[in-house]
Amino acid sequence: MSLTLREILDLAEVKAAAPALTTRQAGLNRAVTWAHSSEIFEIGPLLSGGELLLTTGLGLSGVDAGARRYWIRDLAERRVSAVAIEVGRSFATVPEELVDEADRSGMPLIRLDRVVPFERICRAVNTVLLNRESVAVRLADGLSDRLFATLAGGGLAAVARNAAEQIGRAVTVSTVAGRVVTAGGLTSPKALRRAVAETAARADIFVDGRPWGEVRIAADDGAGRSRAGSADAQPADARTDEAWPADVWTADALALAARRIAAAAAVAVAHLGDSSGEPGTAATPLLQDLVDGVPVAEQELVVRAGLAGLHPPAGAAVLGVVAHAREPAAGTALIRSAAATGGHGVLIGRVRGQLLGIVVAEAAAADPAGAFAERLRAGAERQDQDGAGETLTGAVGPPVPLADAGRSLREARAAAEYMRDGIRTWRETVADRLLGLLDDESRAHLVDDLLGSLRRWDAAHGSDLVRTVDVYLRYGCSPSRAAAELHLRRQSLHQRLNRAEQLLGFRLDDPASAAALLLAARAARADTHP
Repeated sequence: MSLTLREILDLAEVKAAAPALTTRQAGLNRAVTWAHSSEIFEIGPLLSGGELLLTTGLGLSGVDAGARRYWIRDLAERRVSAVAIEVGRSFATVPEELVDEADRSGMPLIRLDRVVPFERICRAVNTVLLNRESVAVRLADGLSDRLFATLAGGGLAAVARNAAEQIGRAVTVSTVAGRVVTAGGLTSPKALRRAVAETAARADIFVDGRPWGEVRIAADDGAGRSRAGSADAQPADARTDEAWPADVWTADALALAARRIAAAAAVAVAHLGDSSGEPGTAATPLLQDLVDGVPVAEQELVVRAGLAGLHPPAGAAVLGVVAHAREPAAGTALIRSAAATGGHGVLIGRVRGQLLGIVVAEAAAADPAGAFAERLRAGAERQDQDGAGETLTGAVGPPVPLADAGRSLREARAAAEYMRDGIRTWRETVADRLLGLLDDESRAHLVDDLLGSLRRWDAAHGSDLVRTVDVYLRYGCSPSRAAAELHLRRQSLHQRLNRAEQLLGFRLDDPASAAALLLAARAARADTHP
């Protein structure tokens, strides 16, 4: 616990000594954790920092100005909060070199013009400190009891709500990425932004020894009204509990309260992470819920994802990943390596023999899914060149908000069913998935109705019109790219395309027919190369 120097100078026992600050006014805001008196010149090593040191200067009277400057510098380096020198005994006034060096060191230096026993001053200051500590502990204990009593009924939201009611200030709970999961005592989105920006106290939330997020206690009550801690500085031994001001949540009490709230929040987070009741890591049950389409509320999803190590920033997109690997550990390492986490983590687990993952999409990529698939392919190739021989097959789902992570994961799983090798994005298998909805007879009719004339021409003349049309359409009707793929001159390609259009009876780049023709060509290709 602490008092500011300003509060200490307002204590009756200190006022009786006629204190005067000889250094800059900013020093009045320094926090003091204990009051101590000594006349020993070598007192520095015996102090731990934060003290108000009282002295008559007896230990300084027999040394020169250089030694006095050293004395001040040594105390400042040891983080002593302030020095008060009683004049009239060892010195008629405070030596100028002490004042100058204190100013240079940022050490508040106080002149005491009247004689008041140091024991009386120390007892007054330290009693207030102890009383504040006792009150802060009682407040924090009461808050903690209430929070843990309501955990079972309301979880994380109840922690924030009840803490805000107890303290009279807005309370927010956020992940390590800064994403606010829940809040209490807030009246509007504007109040939420202010509560996060203007913080009176904060504490980290740890779950299973890992950082999960943090608790913030706002500087106001959530409606914009300031709730500064009490500056009442009456002697603590003259107070009763009833005599404390209405707002007893001092800065030290709030700091202690934040730690108690964080402890309750950690229990709520851990409980929510285990809500599936299934064994294994926190990642696996969450991924199984998402891929199975089990409804997961957004707040619960943020909490459980954070518990498993994924902390996407607010507004960030995520990608679902589904893969098969001969060695699951090596496949997991590939996915982790490919994920450009930026400190956001990655969610990976094994569900029914498949590797499932959710990663934060690369914000700068025009095609996040394609960029991630390319990194996976590059990683698999490097691993193969290193002799590991790892084969990773799978698909990457579309970029979506975290709330839709299950949909991206399910899209990736559906796409992975059509993958025999390599890594692709979900969109590259849409044609196969649509064809998979057709029975064998319907597929045969689709191919014959659209490509029958080309197939019959190919059979009669030994040509390759079906493949030519397929490549041309898949390369966006680009003659140069299609010719390169087919190893043809552009003139030869145009001759084939003209022949195909004559047989079909419509142009290949007709938007009304292109999609159906692509599906038919894909089905024909699958029939030839299953």
